[in-house]
Amino acid sequence: MPVRRLRLALALVVALAVPAVLLGNGVWLLATDWYVRAEYARPGFPDDRYGFTDSERTRLALVGLDSIHPFNGAGVQVLRDARLADGQPAFNEREVQHMADVRALVGKVLLAHLLALSAIVIVWFAARTRGLRDVVSTGLLWGSGLTLALAATLGVMMLVDFEWFFLQFHLALFSGNTWVFASSDTLIRLYPDAFWSDFGGVLAGLTVLQAAVLGAALWWRRRSRARAFLRLQQPDVSVPPV
Repeated sequence: MPVRRLRLALALVVALAVPAVLLGNGVWLLATDWYVRAEYARPGFPDDRYGFTDSERTRLALVGLDSIHPFNGAGVQVLRDARLADGQPAFNEREVQHMADVRALVGKVLLAHLLALSAIVIVWFAARTRGLRDVVSTGLLWGSGLTLALAATLGVMMLVDFEWFFLQFHLALFSGNTWVFASSDTLIRLYPDAFWSDFGGVLAGLTVLQAAVLGAALWWRRRSRARAFLRLQQPDVSVPPV
């Protein structure tokens, strides 16, 4: 393959990997206890109208989070084991099945994150072996721009009609209507619409912030190197001392 085409191909691989890496970073950060606790503590977050205490709601929400985490070997069994204060099962089988689907989805997102990181590392080694300078930095710069474009598109869709976006998201990722629940079901009480709209906004914000910082840093690096190169090309017109 000609060097020019190889350079372009490697840069494109990196560029396409960047959105998956930045999105995966955000998912890793938000799939932790702190986000659930922060959401419940924020002013204006809706209370449970069916009677969960704050401590019970937090406990069950963290159980739900634990059930979808790929490193939890018990998986959704923790949902079947969870009990309400009166000893009744906290989650019905439909809710358990949906969380199994969510767990599978999270696993795919994090696998894509790992594969994208691996692709960037492999390209870095390949480019270095062939002496192709700036291939990875070019791909990262393109990838940051691609991420910002995708985030802007999705952000506009969410702002225009979040309920429509939420519906289309579930229709695309989950089969049938397994994700539809009554307002009295535990999952809805733990994770109301406000929880997910906040989650989407924070995840989008984190992704955009990473892309903006990455793009700005690479742009500044290139500009600084270009200026340094131009200074080296300028002839020395200083007058020697007499």
